[in-house]
Amino acid sequence: MDPKWRNVIVIAIILLVIGAAIALHASVTGCLRQNNPEVIDQAEIPDSLDPAVTFTTPGWAAVQQVYQGLVNYLGNNSTVFGGVLAYNWTESPDGMTFLFNLRSGIEFSNGAPYNAYVQWYSLYRALLMAQGPQFILEENFFSTNFNASNPLSYYSELNNTTAANTTLLNDLNSWNFFDPTQQEIDLMEMPNQSFQVINASAIALNLGYGYFGDVPYAYLLASIAAPTSYAVDPAVVDANGGVANGTANGWMASNMLGTGPYILSYWNGLPGGGYQLSPNPNYWGATAAQEEPWNNLIQPANTTVDVIFQDSVDITTNDLLVGYAASASFAYIGPATIHVLHGDSCLIVQALPTIYGATSGSWWIYLNQNIFPFNNLSVRAAIAHAVNYDQIIQQAFGGYGSTWVGPVPPSYPYYNPSNLTPYQYNLTLAQQEIADSPCANGACAGMTIKYAYLDTGIDWAETAQFLANDLKQIGINILPTPISLDELLSEQVPNDNGVCTSLTNANGGPFYMGQEFYTSDYISPDDWSQNDLLSTGSANMCMSQYDNSTMDSLVYSAAAELNATNLTADYTTMTQTMYYNYTDIWLVVPTAFAVYSTYLHGVIENPMASAEPFSFLFNTQWSNAPT
Repeated sequence: MDPKWRNVIVIAIILLVIGAAIALHASVTGCLRQNNPEVIDQAEIPDSLDPAVTFTTPGWAAVQQVYQGLVNYLGNNSTVFGGVLAYNWTESPDGMTFLFNLRSGIEFSNGAPYNAYVQWYSLYRALLMAQGPQFILEENFFSTNFNASNPLSYYSELNNTTAANTTLLNDLNSWNFFDPTQQEIDLMEMPNQSFQVINASAIALNLGYGYFGDVPYAYLLASIAAPTSYAVDPAVVDANGGVANGTANGWMASNMLGTGPYILSYWNGLPGGGYQLSPNPNYWGATAAQEEPWNNLIQPANTTVDVIFQDSVDITTNDLLVGYAASASFAYIGPATIHVLHGDSCLIVQALPTIYGATSGSWWIYLNQNIFPFNNLSVRAAIAHAVNYDQIIQQAFGGYGSTWVGPVPPSYPYYNPSNLTPYQYNLTLAQQEIADSPCANGACAGMTIKYAYLDTGIDWAETAQFLANDLKQIGINILPTPISLDELLSEQVPNDNGVCTSLTNANGGPFYMGQEFYTSDYISPDDWSQNDLLSTGSANMCMSQYDNSTMDSLVYSAAAELNATNLTADYTTMTQTMYYNYTDIWLVVPTAFAVYSTYLHGVIENPMASAEPFSFLFNTQWSNAPT
């Protein structure tokens, strides 16, 4: 071969190799464009940044990065807890007192010290503000009047309660909780109160003052893992409006200053805005984390995080595919989106165990049993058997879901103890039931019943249309009507005139039938039964309007029961009663997915987590994308 041609070939080969290397590098680095800050697309905006107020998933996701509580769920476990501000705790033999020993050297990011007095302040502040998540504390705790001979309980007379709250409010707004006087310390150390200071480094939580009554509670650690128990800086609150009885603090709603591994360095709460979390340079936990490397809850933060409020599924999907976002939060992620993301080698698209989906949202159809024709048991039973559940799961959800039996969701303690079979599609049985009802012989065919469904994607629109087709076969006509999440939440409560919004024409109603769901505040069966079985539950009071005083008593007694045999019997009764009442048609538990870049590492998933991708904290996460 002519040497010059050989040289040309060699040069060509070299250029091809270089070109391939460049192309390979481009394709690899395209997986994630940057490693600091870590960009996260989030579909929803937090309702508040105050841990005593926030009551939504995006709100919890934000505050858990900056604020901390006594304990939290450890690692990916839903029943094991790790110490955060507390390094250990003990439970009294009767289960009525939990004593928490606090870590030393804890500081807020501004250098202010944390102690038992600050924790006492934070817990009572949350109770007095009486916002949405207050019920989590109020199950077992209430405010105090510092009277050893006459301790204030949830069942005290109104005038006693008012007097106690007034006194307590003045104390919260006037004491120096970093350095209280001896008289103030004596009051905080009095035994007959919900939250009792033992000394500056220990605090006791005394159960029995809440609406559960004078009983122990098996899920106490789970309940105080919620943000409403987190520590806030009393001086910062005092300097920005203080504590008001039954009122939220406006400054705290859009600002954060806590003891956690992150500080809030930017906030824009408008659509298209977002917030930035920067590693806390004064984080107290750096030393403790070295001593407890297994405790992910106290590790320092690795990288800055930029959360972008982006509610477009298409844009979020593209941001993941082109490597702009390291992970994402979807209001709802359907099978079409999953299919697109699954095909990209730069992304991890992980289907999670059932408990993740159950916690994120288990869904059902409510039927208002006070309104014709749903006030007839046979009509409700006919609807339960006319729904083609498998078709909905396979075609609307691409097979990513499962049926269930409520009120407790799958994988939770005491779920469906008697193993009842989820409602099955049986058109023959449905037609028999309708023939035994006031809707027999097409008597209800002339009615058009508005059906409210959550407008979060094509899957729920398809589900609503499948339902419409299914129910036509038994002579019931529904008009699927999309509503937003805010509208659904408004449907759950009475309006200013005391009338349930679902019974009015608001949001396109009235909606005597519709789609409903619940997202866990903490993992326990009573968190669900209080919501979708109790007569005053948020997903029941104005929706199905199921009202049974015997069941109400059973909900509360089960929440306060520790005996496993009795609990099995209680939840068996609750489940069977609802199952054969057909007021709630248990529909689907969608499969939950974690979606994030292959370059993102240190993700610790947990069923109760609010941050993406299904993690409590971003602190352990890092990426090796090019800088």
